[in-house]
Amino acid sequence: IVMRNILLAELCDHQIHCLHLTTAGSVRLLREARRRGVKISGEVCPHHIALTDEAIQSFDTNYKMNPPLRAQVDVDALLEGIADGTLSILASDHAPHADFEKEVEFDTAPFGIIGLETELSLFLHLLVHKHRKIDIVRLIEMYTVEPAKLLKLDAGTLSVGASADVTLLDLDLEWTVRADEFQSASRNSPFDGRKLKGRAVRTIVGGKTVWRL
Repeated sequence: IVMRNILLAELCDHQIHCLHLTTAGSVRLLREARRRGVKISGEVCPHHIALTDEAIQSFDTNYKMNPPLRAQVDVDALLEGIADGTLSILASDHAPHADFEKEVEFDTAPFGIIGLETELSLFLHLLVHKHRKIDIVRLIEMYTVEPAKLLKLDAGTLSVGASADVTLLDLDLEWTVRADEFQSASRNSPFDGRKLKGRAVRTIVGGKTVWRL
């Protein structure tokens, strides 16, 4: 699919964005295409750099997602793709499910995990603190400036006159994921009990605080 998208972008001289990239091959193809000037971009989700396919050996349905978890070599390629700018956007692939939907046999369980509750902290923990692939400035760009540029939106900055949509972060806050404390209605997270460093502590939309830790 990635190769098809690259060929289409090159043929039509038009921007195409690739969602949820997970393999070393996809990163390599995207990198080579971007070097040729093809208008192609890609994104990555936190679970695809936080976990490998070894996790599904337990048949825990909270590890069942689409695209699926990959091997360590793919995780390493994704990290390098983020570091060198091949992958320019960070995403959640938020897919909540009720407990009864996930508490079935692995084959019949729906794909997906709840993503929004842990997404930012996972990226902070893995990319900024643990692997040090990017700094906090680049991480914020991948959440704000890059998506706005891709979609041609007048957003993603704190320039004069821009909407006061702001998230305050505590980069050094260490905390443990507790799925039973999620604000969302669903609890289908493979990260329950994981210790992370970095967290959003306040959200401001249009100049008004709408959430605080």
